[in-house]
Amino acid sequence: MPGTSRSYARNWATPTSFGVWGGTPGDRAKLAWALARRVDAEPFWLQIELAAEPLDPTERAIVDEVPSARCFRLRPEEFAPNVEQGNVATWFLRTDIQAGDRLNRLADFARLPLLAQSLLGGQSTYSPTRSLVIANANGLNAFYPQDEGGIRPFVEAFNEYATTLILTVTSTPRENVRDIDYVFRLTDIDRGGTNVARVTCEQGAPKNVAGLFTVDERRDLDVLLDELQGA
Repeated sequence: MPGTSRSYARNWATPTSFGVWGGTPGDRAKLAWALARRVDAEPFWLQIELAAEPLDPTERAIVDEVPSARCFRLRPEEFAPNVEQGNVATWFLRTDIQAGDRLNRLADFARLPLLAQSLLGGQSTYSPTRSLVIANANGLNAFYPQDEGGIRPFVEAFNEYATTLILTVTSTPRENVRDIDYVFRLTDIDRGGTNVARVTCEQGAPKNVAGLFTVDERRDLDVLLDELQGA
C-alpha cells in the first residue's frame, strides 16, 4: 500500500502472504504447495479452475494430493454476484467489517462455507498458523480491486486469523500485487542445454531488513523446494 510501513515475517510461525507467478503451472503449484506445507503440515487449497486453461498434469497431481476435506475447487462463473451478500469488491475496502465477518462473507459469496468454518473455527491471533493456497487467483480478477491497497485488508483478515495466504497467478500481476508480502517470479534459464526453473524474490524484505526472503534473492526451484521440504 502507498505509504505503508510493513513488518516482514521473520519466521514461518508468523502469518504472512506469498505470491507466485511466471513459469509453468506445475512449477507454480510445486512452489505454492511447498510454501504452504512449510507453514502448516495440513494446508488448505482453493483451486480456481480456468476453462480455457486445463490443469497441467503436474499441477493436477499436486491438487490431487490435497485431502478432499481441505481441497476446494471453484470455476470463476460460480463466484457469481449474490444480491443478498452485496458486491464482494466493497468488502475488501470497508473498515467497518471485522476480519472474521469479512472472511465469512467472502466464503458465503463463493459458496464455500466449509472453508470458512475450517479456517475460522477455534482460530485466533494466537493459534498455530495455518496456510491456504488460492491457485490461479487471477481467475477472480473481476470480483476484487486491482489497484494497490485493494486487497490488503483481505490479506490482513486471513493473517489476523493465523492464516498465511499463498496466491498463484497465470498472468502478469496487477497493481494489487504490492499488497502481498513476498512475491516470487519463476523463469527458465538455460544451463548447459538444459532448462532449469529459477525463482527470484521480486518483492520481500529489503536487503537490510530481516525477513524470510529478501528482494532479488535467487535460487533454482529444485534447491528452494529441497530447503522448504527439508527444514
